[in-house]
Amino acid sequence: MTALNRFMEQISEINERLAELQAFTDDHMGYNPNDINWGHVGTAGYFLEKLTELTDRAYKRGEHAE
Repeated sequence: MTALNRFMEQISEINERLAELQAFTDDHMGYNPNDINWGHVGTAGYFLEKLTELTDRAYKRGEHAE
């Protein structure tokens, strides 16, 4: 396997994960919107923190800025 082949496999896997996350958030993260409490807000905040870390790294923002 070449580095390019493995890289492309990983890109495909990333896209699969992104699609899963999109479906997860489209479904309100599996929660009934009428039952949302501050614990759910904390869970969503955790996901947002991790995704922000990834996008900041990808786009060289925040602590990853040049």
